[in-house]
Amino acid sequence: MGVKAGFGQSLIDNQEGIGSAVFREMVWGPWIYGSPVGYSRDCSVRTRVDYYYFSSKTESFQPLETHDEIPGDVERITVNGKEVNFIVRAERGSINRFFYSIAMLAPYEESLETPNDLNNTAWNNKLVYKFQGGVGIGHWQGRLRMDKKQALHYASLKRGFAVAFSSGTSTASHYNLKLAEETAVMVKKHFTATYGEPRYTVGLGGSGGGIQQYVLGQNNTSLLDAAIPQLSFPDMVTQISYVVDCDLLERYFDEKYQAAPSSKWGDWQFRAAIQGVSANTTALESGRHENIYAPSPGGSTCSKNWRGHTQNIMNPEWAHPAYQKALDIFKFPEGTKQSVKWTHWNDLENIYPQDEEGFPEITWDNVGVQYGLKALRNKSLSVDEFLELNACVGSWKPLKQQRMGNFPWDQEADKSKPDPWDQANMQLAPNCKDGTPAPRFAGSQQAMDIAHQTGQVFNGNINIPIIDLRWYLDPILDIHHAYGSFSSRARIKQHNGNTNNHIIWFTACEELDTELLSRTCPYDPTGDALDTMDQWVTLGHKPSNTTDACFDHEGEIIYAGSDAWNGVLNNKPAGVCSKQFPVHTTPRIAAGEPMTGDVLKCQLKPLEQALRDGDYGHNLLSPAQLKRLHEIFPDGVCAY
Repeated sequence: MGVKAGFGQSLIDNQEGIGSAVFREMVWGPWIYGSPVGYSRDCSVRTRVDYYYFSSKTESFQPLETHDEIPGDVERITVNGKEVNFIVRAERGSINRFFYSIAMLAPYEESLETPNDLNNTAWNNKLVYKFQGGVGIGHWQGRLRMDKKQALHYASLKRGFAVAFSSGTSTASHYNLKLAEETAVMVKKHFTATYGEPRYTVGLGGSGGGIQQYVLGQNNTSLLDAAIPQLSFPDMVTQISYVVDCDLLERYFDEKYQAAPSSKWGDWQFRAAIQGVSANTTALESGRHENIYAPSPGGSTCSKNWRGHTQNIMNPEWAHPAYQKALDIFKFPEGTKQSVKWTHWNDLENIYPQDEEGFPEITWDNVGVQYGLKALRNKSLSVDEFLELNACVGSWKPLKQQRMGNFPWDQEADKSKPDPWDQANMQLAPNCKDGTPAPRFAGSQQAMDIAHQTGQVFNGNINIPIIDLRWYLDPILDIHHAYGSFSSRARIKQHNGNTNNHIIWFTACEELDTELLSRTCPYDPTGDALDTMDQWVTLGHKPSNTTDACFDHEGEIIYAGSDAWNGVLNNKPAGVCSKQFPVHTTPRIAAGEPMTGDVLKCQLKPLEQALRDGDYGHNLLSPAQLKRLHEIFPDGVCAY
């Protein structure tokens, strides 16, 4: 990956065949078809420093050869009351086996002989640590892109912030948040040693980049002084709980629809009510996860955007083809390639326990989960439908039993018999409707305890200022659903007793195409959030005008106030923002889990207690239905 990132090949540190192969350099690049000249165990690269200018013509950063010849399209910005060229110095190298970058305004000529020769007078003495999202399962260095959204973050640099980044704090590289914390600490120490102690450090980044801010801000109180998570979730571990429910439910829905195409199982809103997620009736199927068995047009967040993550997270045999290609290119031995188990939990082998065959204990569990409970209580799902759903939904096979699935998971498999849900790796039962229910999966209590003890789960113990930013994308069934912001808030309230350090901003997009599931969102609130956070941290307390809010697509305030999101986490009438941006949830919330969404294994209660508690609302269960309920949940149901 060093070649793609602009470093050239990794540095040779052994001749024993350990690590990635390094090849003879040719005019056009490394001769990867030849024999290796050595190997790189640590994947280190040579540090380099380059200059970039922001082009007002292309609206992107472009390489700058010398300060003596400034291009005419350079953007001009104001720094310390003086208009200067928007020129940035970018240091790049490797720390902790990952790529890092440090960018800072450098509009003036300077020497690179020593850090003492650098002209940092345009720096505002504040640091943005730019986290990055994605879903990665490790085993690689990740990517480093010199663009205005990542290493050269436009809104931050324009305001005078320095920007630090590492591919080790990109969840597209891995989801080992202990490793991410370790890497972030090392990058920040290098920054401080080279450029000086920043006045404060604010985290910034979306999706998995938001997760890291919540989790690392909880686990290491000296790393971040403030956080601006965007399109975030609280953590990866509790997100897995409901994401991998989706295909279990979708398989059941599609089977019912295929049996009766004119039934309500062809109604996406009905299906979404059982799952708790957003749905629409206009979405068109596309991409490698196309499902010919589902009603079309239409879709849900589950069917459109969470499909494929189960395999990526849980199947030891499945990995993106790019991983295999890289292992071949860099001459890894066959034994090494075959020994890799491609799961999230295997990537965290320093955290989760494993058996002698290398299969880890996992946190996913669906014992006692009453899928569709809220739909039953509001009578959109009948008692018999509820019983059949829970008898037939099933679970996932233990990791040791999982294999490469059918097409599209195995691209060489029979394309005429696609299995979009990967039911080949599900635990199902052929006579589930009236006979033996499909088995549920009991996760490892030890793995769950370790997840909490090692800080992989966000428990709400965070006290730094937080502005949680989100473009509202629920109508286009985006994976980054609005629920994430409120799950984090609920956990902070649960732990701290208040949410005084946490505000939520939503902004509208100009256009959300519910057919093509695309968006046009011209207003980027990141710069405004940086300005607001600067006041908050500098003052040492939250400014009186800093509060929950929602904005239109041009950045104009629709409403701001502590009651903006009423009705989401309390029983008050819906606030202005709550009405403008309805919050959808998850299959687990629709099964009765609280909005914290942090239950890995529910405590079970007897069915008699569930009946006394009114779990089933005003539905009266017949003796036969009660008998069936006992057969489906012999050990009881979740006592959320």
